[in-house]
Amino acid sequence: MEKMTEASLANRRRSQRRKPRTSVKVECRKGAHGLGANLAKTLLDVSDSGVRLIVSKELDLQGEVEIVIGGYGMKAPIKRLGTVRWQLKLENGLFCVGVEFNKHIDYREWQNLASPS
Repeated sequence: MEKMTEASLANRRRSQRRKPRTSVKVECRKGAHGLGANLAKTLLDVSDSGVRLIVSKELDLQGEVEIVIGGYGMKAPIKRLGTVRWQLKLENGLFCVGVEFNKHIDYREWQNLASPS
């Protein structure tokens, strides 16, 4: 039987995730229209296919959200529709969520968002 390495067990993701640069700001709104309050509190990590963030209110699993990511040196903010894939309620009443984008971020744009490893 083939042995699996520790690295392959630890990270089975399709896209590499990194912490965002300190200048990166995120907004998260329910639905596809960009209306309503910004629910995002903290961006934890970013990949070309999605984000992990802390939000102030519970979101619907498989629900649609609009994510807007901007930062220093970017020509324009990146807007993506995404689907809430998972959610975890935190002790402080906030929620940690994973959002998968409907359309990937270009690799060059992702490099501008992510901190160097």
